[in-house]
Amino acid sequence: MIPEHSNLKSKDRISHAPYNFIPLPEKVVTVDSNVDQDAYSTNQEEHTIHTGYIECKMTTETPLYIRCPMSTSFFSEHGDKKFYELDVDRKNERARFFHLENKNCPVIPGSSLRGMVRTLVEIAGYGKMQWVSDKNLVYRAVGDTSSLGDYYRTKLLGKNKINDTETNKENKNNVKYFFDYPSANVRAGYLKKKGSNWYIQPARKINGETFVHIEYNVAQTVNCGKRNFKQGYNKKDIVEIFINPPRNRVVPKRSNKNLALELAVVHEESDISQNKKEGFEKAVIVRSGHMGGKTEKHMHCAIYEADPDEELILIPNQIQSLYSEDKDISRGIPSRPLTEDGDPLFYLVDENENLVFFGPTMMFRLPYDESIISFVPEELRKEDEIDIAEAIFGYTHEKNSLAGRISFTDARVESAKDGIWLTKEPIHPKILSSPKPTCFQHYLVQDSKQNHNPNNKFELAHYATPSNETVIRGHKMYWNRGEVDLKDIKELDDENIENSKSHTKIRPIKPGITFSFRIYFENLRDFELGAILWVLTIPGKKETEYRHKLGMGKPYGMGTVKILSELYKTQRTERYQKLFEKDSWFEAVQKVPEESRNSLIKTFEEYVLVQIKYNTKVNSFSEIKRIEMLLKMMEWEEPSTKLTEYLQINEFRQRPVLPDPLNIRSTMKQKN
Repeated sequence: MIPEHSNLKSKDRISHAPYNFIPLPEKVVTVDSNVDQDAYSTNQEEHTIHTGYIECKMTTETPLYIRCPMSTSFFSEHGDKKFYELDVDRKNERARFFHLENKNCPVIPGSSLRGMVRTLVEIAGYGKMQWVSDKNLVYRAVGDTSSLGDYYRTKLLGKNKINDTETNKENKNNVKYFFDYPSANVRAGYLKKKGSNWYIQPARKINGETFVHIEYNVAQTVNCGKRNFKQGYNKKDIVEIFINPPRNRVVPKRSNKNLALELAVVHEESDISQNKKEGFEKAVIVRSGHMGGKTEKHMHCAIYEADPDEELILIPNQIQSLYSEDKDISRGIPSRPLTEDGDPLFYLVDENENLVFFGPTMMFRLPYDESIISFVPEELRKEDEIDIAEAIFGYTHEKNSLAGRISFTDARVESAKDGIWLTKEPIHPKILSSPKPTCFQHYLVQDSKQNHNPNNKFELAHYATPSNETVIRGHKMYWNRGEVDLKDIKELDDENIENSKSHTKIRPIKPGITFSFRIYFENLRDFELGAILWVLTIPGKKETEYRHKLGMGKPYGMGTVKILSELYKTQRTERYQKLFEKDSWFEAVQKVPEESRNSLIKTFEEYVLVQIKYNTKVNSFSEIKRIEMLLKMMEWEEPSTKLTEYLQINEFRQRPVLPDPLNIRSTMKQKN
């Protein structure tokens, strides 16, 4: 049985976000056999086969923006530049809405419409969960007070020694935490490059240490002060020195009375020099600085020189790629790059001396042991099974492929009574954050039955939790936020824009613009056509209106659209009886009445219900809990802003958990 998210009882543990999740399906609804696409017959096996199109009218309810791709000439000249590196004219060019012939006539590409519809078919049709990364996430949790923090510190510092009577017999501080700083498996060395391969040249080991700590005030004697962590790194941050090696580790007094660290430290000015002295060893200081927090940082690390007698440690391509990808992620704080031969670094080995990972600081970011895909049960991603979405849209697998039986035209403007553009010129929107799957308290199921109580931050499941105890939350969707104004989208603080590397530019279109497009289908069975109609219609509660989402800016309420559709079917027998009708091709299409359309939707719902064997009595498909969550996320009503805003940065520290979509309102009432 798949772990199920437990909702919260403690109001202090409740989180909120502009998004939420539709849970993984209990099982995948499969299609046993596929349609012979070359067959003419309108009745294959027990299913009627349908060919025709769906005429769609789509009206923007909130501002909408879909970026236009770079032209070939623009890409050749500026494709290697980040947005903030472009001049004003080039930024404005990149801000254009997707268009074809006329840059002042916005077009919604059929690929965007196709993606929106397919995702909803996958959810409502209980499809496979296969579009999940197989890469390992990388994380850092130095001061994290949750279960992840304990896991991270154990990796780099070893176990808490407070209960180890042998190692703790001299500790008289009665602290809660007592660690090696770091563990014996954390070492220092230097980057070495040979061709395309990366290696680590270990540093010399002196008195059991490859690096030691130096108090800031001691380092000042060799003109090495602490650095401003907001500034970029340069060569001045690596300072060559000579030190008198500490003979052993000590436990200095700390301002944090709950924590004791045992480390090798240089704390006398006489033990450091810019010049060679008898008994002193050559080293380099890696300058550091305080990054905030209650306890002021007060030490640099000094790495002994490279040991030519030690064998080079190969950095496998997978680890090299993972490091390179992670370092390119902007987190607002400059990180010392490891790119040049001889750059000092820190690394972790396992009990078999195999390289785990490396980084520019002692407490560097680490990869989880498992990739994200590990948290999707195998039975929900079997390649040899075909789900409804694959049967309709097609697929390309490693061993075989299947052509789709559906296509989408681009959506063209049909009416714009009050003009098209929200603003005359492009605007800077509020920063659009990229997804943060490392925020595990949002992205992973917290199941109390698996001893992962969301009300207790020390029991939370994370990406090092066994995959039989938790799974990913499911399909991510954004809340509708009702009417959205320019002030809800635009960055109003000019100081935030100036010198920003994170802001972009966009030129959205207004609410009230109507587009038209068609969805062509061929040889779809009743339940397949019913699936497409279901996601276009969203047949939930009669008194409730529902809306779809497209484009950028969804966290701020952008991209909400209303879709109305009419079904037209090709009359296959009549079609082949004549070729022309007056001066046009004879299409032999007929509009399908509402009753027949609803019957197709009902067939889809019954097809899913029969296969999932839902174990709770329901009167309709829309009463299935998982479908209720989907409908809740698509409701067109203005929820409280508190339900849909991001957490403030200081609120993440306690790792509050996101309730499921059906419980978000009740928990917010509890919180207020």
